Amino acid sequence: MPGVAECAVKDNRLIYVDIRGYQDKEFNAKMSEKSLFRCHSMTKPITAVALMSLWEEGKLALDDPVHKYIPAFRNMKVLRAGRLEDAKRPITLRHLVMHTSGLGYGPSRERKTEKLEDGPYLPLVKRIDSGLIKNLKSFCNELAKFPLQFHPGDRWEYSMGLDVIGRVLEVVSGLPLDRLFRQRIFRKMGMKDTAFSVSPRKARRQLTAYYITKVRSKNRRTKLPNNFFTRRADGCHPKMSAWVQGRSLKVLSGGGICGSFAGFATTTGHQVLKPNTVRLLCRDWLRMKSVSDKQKLRGWGMGRDVGWCPLGHWMPKERLMFMGGITTNWSINFPTKTFQVSMTSSSCEADVHNWDDRKDDLSGALDHAEKVWRRKRRLQSGRVS
Repeated sequence: MPGVAECAVKDNRLIYVDIRGYQDKEFNAKMSEKSLFRCHSMTKPITAVALMSLWEEGKLALDDPVHKYIPAFRNMKVLRAGRLEDAKRPITLRHLVMHTSGLGYGPSRERKTEKLEDGPYLPLVKRIDSGLIKNLKSFCNELAKFPLQFHPGDRWEYSMGLDVIGRVLEVVSGLPLDRLFRQRIFRKMGMKDTAFSVSPRKARRQLTAYYITKVRSKNRRTKLPNNFFTRRADGCHPKMSAWVQGRSLKVLSGGGICGSFAGFATTTGHQVLKPNTVRLLCRDWLRMKSVSDKQKLRGWGMGRDVGWCPLGHWMPKERLMFMGGITTNWSINFPTKTFQVSMTSSSCEADVHNWDDRKDDLSGALDHAEKVWRRKRRLQSGRVS
């Protein structure tokens, strides 16, 4: 990958930092702690925090129907076996933040010049591209015209639920979503550079180039990729990015915010949510009866028991929470009191030959180091006794 910025913190102490490579290799700009990355799905937990801040003030309830704030979502239909039927229950804010609303996701692509993948929301995305949908209000009104993929509360499926929550926040607060984030979260947390878009001047100085990593060749034995090349996307120059003010970004959703490594790894001591609210957020909500009256819902499989909370994925056995996607991610390990933030300038969906989580993944390396430390401590205590 052209560049990376990552760190690890344990017991509120910085224990590891790695900033290397290029912010923009074509223009020979080095990566720094102030380089701005496209944060994609890391926007979702910020949206959830803003929601819970309004919830603390009694300005909304999680079981409010979404049509209370966006009337277009009243009387939703569900598409089942090619036929439409009435939704068994209205979509609530809890459904939206938990991805159990019946909404879906996509389609996606790597570059705007590429053909969009087929999917139920293809007409919606084309209308955004053409400029017919100019803001989050119009986006949600158009989204509500599409049938749900399942009845609200019946199952978990990653969705555009948090995008709709963004519009609810605008209605309740009376503020555009970017200003709401700035007032309630970014200023308090010292996240000065974090925003939905950047100025042309800041793009020239700080915006990372966005690269797509493609497979060049594979190992003959494992059939896994072992040689790659990168291709620049999102403009041939930083100021040509869709994240630059005045260009194609209009709907405050989708690709999400831009933020720096320093912004996501910095604390100021200011409180955004009450401690009890934070504790409520840091548990598997898919196990709650308030989320589903059925048996526990299954989250994103990944071959393991993965739950979901409003902040991201939750692994109950490990008590580990993580969120991110495409190029950026974070995780919190509660038993070890460790969290990590990783931000890169390129995306790669392929598995890699000789990849070892213990060495090649920061979260895996931290987990391995903790196990080694505990093993040594047990051996030392055995010798002492």
